[in-house]
Amino acid sequence: MVDDRGQAYSLEGVIGSLLILAAILFALQSIIITPTTSGTVDADIRSELRTQANDILVITAQNESFGLSSLSRYWHQSDLTFFNATNPRVGYGSRELPRDVGEMLNETFTSRSRLFNIELRYPSANDTGKVLSTPVVYQGQPSKNAVTAAYTVTLYDNQTLTSPTSSAVELWQYDTEPTDNDDGYYPVPNAIEGPIYNIVEVRLTVW
Repeated sequence: MVDDRGQAYSLEGVIGSLLILAAILFALQSIIITPTTSGTVDADIRSELRTQANDILVITAQNESFGLSSLSRYWHQSDLTFFNATNPRVGYGSRELPRDVGEMLNETFTSRSRLFNIELRYPSANDTGKVLSTPVVYQGQPSKNAVTAAYTVTLYDNQTLTSPTSSAVELWQYDTEPTDNDDGYYPVPNAIEGPIYNIVEVRLTVW
């Protein structure tokens, strides 16, 4: 009888140990790994964001109806910013960009609580070597884990602005001085002789 009771106690102890071990294993498998849990995981997330940002730029650039070239010329002259944007300092800010590019950015980043900035970068006129920039979207200072993708588009002298408020004036006729009360203002200058107007880098930063 004593031996049976001792065996029962031993069996209960083994079963109890197995239950505790199973609980520990289950808990370890249930941990949700966040970007700050591991440097490797963080690198994987940044790589994924960079790929997504690059894919959006490439797909948008190939859009025949409204690509990156059209976006870079979607300018509202009297507002000194892009058409239907918030203001010149933040561009669209938290507003959705037009057309397919806005939908893709919203589905890929905004809906997942990601922030992003988009800016146009381009050389100044007169071959000074200075690089200028204009914000398309500014949503804040990027974090240290931000990733950047870029795509270059070529603008030509005979192209026009693409916003609904613009007229059929060719780019080479615009001026880049916003303070002279001239309605013909567009920030990207005619920096290259010949049929090419300028080379614009569309830079997308995500965090």
